[in-house]
Amino acid sequence: MNKEHSMARVRVLFAAVLLMTGSGRANVVLDWNAVMMAAIRLDNTGPTLSTRNLAILHGAIFDAVNSIVRSHQPYAHQVEAAPGASVEAAAAAVGYDVVRALYPGMGARANETFDLWRAGAPDNDATRDGLALGSEVARWMLAHRAGDGAGTEVPYIPSADPGQWRRTPPFFRPPLTPGWRYVKPFAIAEVEPFVSPPPPALDSPAYAADLNEVVRLGARESLERTEEQGLIARFWSDFSYTAMPPGHWHEIAATIAASASNDLVDTARLMALLSLAQADGAIVCWETKFRYNVWRPVTAIQRADEDGNVATEKDAAWDHFLAAPPFPAYPSGHSTFSQASAEVLTFFYGTDQITFQALSDSVPGVVRTYDSLSECAAEVGMSRVYGGIHFGFDNREGKKMGKRIAQDVVAHWLLPEADLPLVRPDGIVGSKARVRVHGRVGTRVVVEASNDLKQWIPVTVVEGVSGGRRVELERAGEVCMFFRVREE
Repeated sequence: MNKEHSMARVRVLFAAVLLMTGSGRANVVLDWNAVMMAAIRLDNTGPTLSTRNLAILHGAIFDAVNSIVRSHQPYAHQVEAAPGASVEAAAAAVGYDVVRALYPGMGARANETFDLWRAGAPDNDATRDGLALGSEVARWMLAHRAGDGAGTEVPYIPSADPGQWRRTPPFFRPPLTPGWRYVKPFAIAEVEPFVSPPPPALDSPAYAADLNEVVRLGARESLERTEEQGLIARFWSDFSYTAMPPGHWHEIAATIAASASNDLVDTARLMALLSLAQADGAIVCWETKFRYNVWRPVTAIQRADEDGNVATEKDAAWDHFLAAPPFPAYPSGHSTFSQASAEVLTFFYGTDQITFQALSDSVPGVVRTYDSLSECAAEVGMSRVYGGIHFGFDNREGKKMGKRIAQDVVAHWLLPEADLPLVRPDGIVGSKARVRVHGRVGTRVVVEASNDLKQWIPVTVVEGVSGGRRVELERAGEVCMFFRVREE
């Protein structure tokens, strides 16, 4: 899609509103995204669970729409569609059923949204067939994710050791979803390859430099933080009863899609890719957070005499500008979500240079303008330093993590059928080359190898599946190996 819809600059206005009006039909995918945002705010859904709920919604919408148009690989489920079935109706049925299942308290809002759409839809077989198909896909997706580990309670054992996270003032809340690291990923094949390396050692110059930066810029009464930096911290705080960090980017993506006049199919694919990258970003980020269990700056600064670093200084009275979220610092979840989102949007539109404006639940009425997606993601990351709740290394590693996860998702999921079959490198494992083979679901794909691009030898046959099939092939020493695929 990024080639066909490449655009140099797009001007959009971020607005958390229902996009459908009585005077005209808008994009039903964005309508249900807005309803989900309202549910997340009202229910105060945390950042981890909100990514899961959004991925269920948009993964199912994509599969329902794609079951009718058959233009891309399905995400997880593809059903036979009656001829002429309405894609709008399919998307509306998914939104209605998923929102009511995940947020029973949103029944009235879901009914209102669905009834408004239904009043303008034709009363014919195409609509009825689309509704039936959407409901079937929604039921399948909800059942598919029912046992994914999201509801599993995992005990958290605190530590008083230097560098280890402990509850932070002023609320001293228990850790949020420490077991999220065990949730089944939505798209990535494994969690481990995306986990960040250990943070800087407590006694290292790198650690001291980042801690002292927070001391200066993130203090409640900082003399160095500018008024603009303070606004940035509050603008992107995204704490309780907001759209949450992932949802903030969903609303940005929604208004970019609306301004670009993306059709329903393209919008469904964009929002699905965004949701998958964010959901897996949450899983990997929380694995990393609770693996290293790094303390927040407020604890680190108040107890700096315990870190063994001559370049840091204890300040028992130091307080952060914003209250830290209740989980370990490293890496920054906000940076992970933001960079993943920026990467998906850049891939989809074929450019980072998208000019847009954003609003914030946390600072009503303030509008900020960005000339690129990367500029926005960079500001979001620094906002946590200005707020005194993250170290610079939290931000940097979160961005790296989000970027790598998003790149993996867009490389292997929801691929255009017209581009299949194809093969992509997937790393080296010992003496073997690992590739990801993509084909149309249910077709047989022949993998051929060559070391001279002249003679090609069939080496294996695999069946096309969503997300591609991983294949490990023996290499001939250090000789370069080339691979290609064809349908059998």
